[in-house]
Amino acid sequence: MTSEAATLRRIDTVSPLRGLGGLLLVELRGWFPWRALFLTIAGFGVFAMNYFGWRASNTEFGALLLPFLGLWIMMLLLSVVSLTEGSVLGEIERGTASWLVGLPIGRPAVILAKFLAASAGITAAVFVTGTALYPVLLETSGWGRSEFRVSELTEVTGGPIGMWGRFTSLVDFGGWIGLLLALSVFLMFAIAVMILFGTTIRSRTAVFGLGLGLVGAFGAAAFAGSFAAASPAGLIRVIIDVAQGKTPSVVIPFFASLLWTALVLFLAVWRFDRRELA
Repeated sequence: MTSEAATLRRIDTVSPLRGLGGLLLVELRGWFPWRALFLTIAGFGVFAMNYFGWRASNTEFGALLLPFLGLWIMMLLLSVVSLTEGSVLGEIERGTASWLVGLPIGRPAVILAKFLAASAGITAAVFVTGTALYPVLLETSGWGRSEFRVSELTEVTGGPIGMWGRFTSLVDFGGWIGLLLALSVFLMFAIAVMILFGTTIRSRTAVFGLGLGLVGAFGAAAFAGSFAAASPAGLIRVIIDVAQGKTPSVVIPFFASLLWTALVLFLAVWRFDRRELA
């Protein structure tokens, strides 16, 4: 009678991203199709609300474009904050976070899966809505009053966006895609911030409030000069400039925002890796 001895290989290192693929698929099913579809339909609804009011008033094209962009961005930011404030904290409260890390799933994989799925859902909604509405905006950009009176000259030339952009024009399609990209990257930063708060704070109300406050602060910082270009606030400045028909430089704000987002994600992973989940 013979026996064979099995040789066991010692595993010294385990990938912190183990289980990322499977967990990402699960998270993506939470965003597609229903959440992404809801955000897309909501974007169309915001445009329709502005469009019919603008048609009734028969004013300049800027009176449609800028209010639509402002309300659309606000709606997206509120949606990001509300949909992600419990993405990590909710898992911890329900006890599913400790169950997940008990499986062959690394803690960093949990954070990255939630970030990537939310980013994909938000980006899809932004680009589907934005590209579908561009032909409509292009068609309507020639409607309404396009000239200003002599009495309005001071306001048009003196204001930071000229009569609040009433006489602005629509950028070409390439510039519009740049606007959508800037908006998507800013929302990705907001997602990362909400995930970080969820790994640190135990109150959903506090996570929601702090998320709104911080994102709002970055929006206000868009007018803070040189600081804005080196932070996600620069993307808000890019969106404002593109909405006025300008062609701003997007390279520095874009890469700076990606670095900020990566830093926030790193902090979220670090905090989640050290948090007691039981």
